[in-house]
Amino acid sequence: MKSWDSEWENIHKNEEMGKYPNEHTIRFIAKNFYKYNNRNEIKILEIGCGKGPQIWYLAREGFLSFGIDGSITAIKSAYNKLKKENLKSYLKIGDVILLPYKSNIFDAVLDIECLMGNTYENSKKIISEVRRVLKEGGLFFSQTFSDKTYLGKSYNKIDDYTFNNIVNGPLGRKRLIRLLPEFLIIDLYSGFKHIEYEKTFTTSNNRKFISEEWLITAIK
Repeated sequence: MKSWDSEWENIHKNEEMGKYPNEHTIRFIAKNFYKYNNRNEIKILEIGCGKGPQIWYLAREGFLSFGIDGSITAIKSAYNKLKKENLKSYLKIGDVILLPYKSNIFDAVLDIECLMGNTYENSKKIISEVRRVLKEGGLFFSQTFSDKTYLGKSYNKIDDYTFNNIVNGPLGRKRLIRLLPEFLIIDLYSGFKHIEYEKTFTTSNNRKFISEEWLITAIK
């Protein structure tokens, strides 16, 4: 069973990306976990952590952070970033469709545009793994592109919401992209006690094109 798209290794080798933490991650962590004094006991996992901007932020804030990604280049970059500042995190190279962690151990799991790189079927399997490793009452924060996002003029359509070989547009790369319409959110994230979601968007080309994302919080 495999979900990781190896095109991400080429992306991480050839592009400078993931230098700073995502603003929505900061807001989620601040809202839910800044109130705790025992930050070194709060375990937070990021799936598809890339070069580690969120992991770096979590480590600086004193949380017990974990990250997993399929890209060797990305994990090495994340490790070196942490080492320069004498920060610690637990990083693994692996496929998020089968998480190498015990059940019921994390207070939160982050998905910052990781799930969107997987088919709908694989995304459901990954979310099942996320639920497994979360503690009862743990939080899953997922940022993922909606079907309102502009893809560009040329791409390969796999199904109604899944694409690859996107030539231009804000998401233009070869790797797989799965967009998420609103009516499928509850089904995709089913199994959680409570699901709520907001949306955010940016525009480009003098407001001609839209990149829209869901900000989904689910409670186990």
